[in-house]
Amino acid sequence: MIIIVGNGTSILDKKNGKLIDSFDEVVRFNSFRIKGYEEYTGEKTTTWFTCNSHHIKEINSFKSVYVHTWEWDKNKCQLFKSFHKVRDDCIKTDRGFVRSSIPLSTPSTGLIAIYMILQNFPKVTITGFDWWDREDHHYADKQIRGTLHKPKEELEFIKKLIDSDRVEFL
Repeated sequence: MIIIVGNGTSILDKKNGKLIDSFDEVVRFNSFRIKGYEEYTGEKTTTWFTCNSHHIKEINSFKSVYVHTWEWDKNKCQLFKSFHKVRDDCIKTDRGFVRSSIPLSTPSTGLIAIYMILQNFPKVTITGFDWWDREDHHYADKQIRGTLHKPKEELEFIKKLIDSDRVEFL
């Protein structure tokens, strides 16, 4: 069983921390925060899927690390190169996979993660994904929502994955 925990404010709607921690695999994103939110977010993290270096000091505590940037060449991607110096089994998102699997021109890191994780798991549970209908972007910071992605279109693709019994909300 795997759960992908987004940073959306809906994570604070229910105290699902223990339930989240009961999953075999727990995927978290970017600058995720746990301290002070444990009863909502849980504490367990097995996979870090990121486009920043916020948790680089903890990189070896994760079972796996995925790096996503729009610089597709891992030899030119500075973030991937810095991660790879510390840990050589980091996984870089692949342009071919993203472009052939996800029918959006600029999918979010969350949507890319869902599609990539579905390559290894028949079904994933997601929580904290809500940016299509919430005012605040993240539960633990005041990060401004970017304009590059298309939240409502992403929701439609997630609904299709739900209808095909590949994704479910917690």
